[in-house]
Amino acid sequence: MVGRLLNKYPKARNLAKILWHFNFQTLRFNFKYFKFADAIKFPVFVKRTIIYKLKGKISIVAPLEPGMIKLGYGFVGHFDKHLKSIWEVQGEVIFKGNALIKHGSKIVVGPSGQLEFGEHFRTSPNSAIICNKKIVFGHNCRLSWDVLAMDSDFHRILTLEGEQINSPREIIIGNHVWIGAKASIMKGAKIYDNCVVASNSVVTKEIEGSNQILAGIPAKVIRTGITWEG
Repeated sequence: MVGRLLNKYPKARNLAKILWHFNFQTLRFNFKYFKFADAIKFPVFVKRTIIYKLKGKISIVAPLEPGMIKLGYGFVGHFDKHLKSIWEVQGEVIFKGNALIKHGSKIVVGPSGQLEFGEHFRTSPNSAIICNKKIVFGHNCRLSWDVLAMDSDFHRILTLEGEQINSPREIIIGNHVWIGAKASIMKGAKIYDNCVVASNSVVTKEIEGSNQILAGIPAKVIRTGITWEG
């Protein structure tokens, strides 16, 4: 009976959803990043998250709905369900639709960084995205557990003449890309649409071509003409 009533009245359904997920972290997060008229829609639900830096800017390029972005949610059986996510953002984060960033994942964006998520973005627990320049994920991307995406080395490497040889470089991930467990996506990587990155692989550069499996250290194409589901 209650379910039928909530389905009949979308505003009541949204209010019930907000109340069910309401907590101080969610309140603080939304009213920090959004103007009042948008914040009261609570587009971001937050739990099990350590907030180190709540700065910078968030943009959502999609119609706002309660909890369309979830930070610190989800469950995977072989991870401690109490594992905390980390939010340490000083730059810009752009969401182009709904996103699920599961518990234990880390989002770190430096003052000059720009991190962009396409719609239907998902991570499994304990992945880390560290952005000091620019990282872009297309639509329908999936990151398995313990994945690392990092567009800088943090420490400068110099020639003996003082020239830096390891400047940050952007990472571009296409649409419908699945990145396997414990893979690393490093500065300068570019992965095209409908690709799969095998577990424990390290992508360090642009690898041209769609519908491919990439594997190895450094990653290379091991099979073409594939697609994936999930």
